[in-house]
Amino acid sequence: MAITSEQVMTLRSQTGAGIMDCKGALNEAGGDIAKAVELLRKKGLAGLAKRAGRAMKEGIVAAKTSADGKTHSLLEINCETDFVAKNPDVVAFASALAADMLTDATLADPAASDKAKERMQAVAMKTGENMAIRRGVVYSPAAGSVSNYYIHSDNRKGAIVELAFDGDLAKAQADLEAMAKELSMQAVAMNPKYLRREDVPADVVEKEREIYRAKTEKDEEEAKARAEASGRPYKTKPAEALAKMLEGRVNKFYQECCLVEQASIRDSKLTVTQTLNNLGAKLGGKVSAKRFHCYIVGVE
Repeated sequence: MAITSEQVMTLRSQTGAGIMDCKGALNEAGGDIAKAVELLRKKGLAGLAKRAGRAMKEGIVAAKTSADGKTHSLLEINCETDFVAKNPDVVAFASALAADMLTDATLADPAASDKAKERMQAVAMKTGENMAIRRGVVYSPAAGSVSNYYIHSDNRKGAIVELAFDGDLAKAQADLEAMAKELSMQAVAMNPKYLRREDVPADVVEKEREIYRAKTEKDEEEAKARAEASGRPYKTKPAEALAKMLEGRVNKFYQECCLVEQASIRDSKLTVTQTLNNLGAKLGGKVSAKRFHCYIVGVE
């Protein structure tokens, strides 16, 4: 008899077993879900569903480079405990999957790949913990671009950055790759949410304005109350001055959450944009940041 996808998903929700394992058990059981559950239990493939509700706050971040050095992958896998995150099987799986993402297009987005999930399920069965592929990305820079990544020593934090260059790329390759790695370290250290201010959603900026506006008004009220309490006259700040203060605080927000506006971890007197401009002057072309991804276990 033909096994339907609904039957497979029902069995999977009951057992936590992989899709292919569920399909095989249903075929063997002639479509009888109860018998299929029993078969999976005998094979040791049922049981992860009991852990499905447990929080996965631990995990590992992995990355790989293609043989030609041009393509890079970044991957985050989550699990329940730090002990399992350091398990050799989990570490090996993360490394292998990150490598396969470079050559298998079906794994480019591992969080959406059934093939990747099947492989992870087998590891989860061995570790006895609930696991999930949280996210992953592959950078294959086009002409005029290079990328590189950085993984922190604890394997819980990693980032990948792509840079564009309009000069002699072959001559500048090594310097650009070094800068891409440095900016990946910057992202891991400072955890920016956006590349540049134009990328910040308007509603997010407006929310920050509301918060700063409310704080400014509160500060004014408190200053006035203190002045009155001490019998001193208080001069309310002009609207223009308050507006300038508000914009200053919004700019500070951009400097904190946008990678290219942050102070460089190499030289805090320079922004990342200034650092890129200086590199461009040295290399004889314009260097600009095209995109980045930063994965930190337990952080959005």
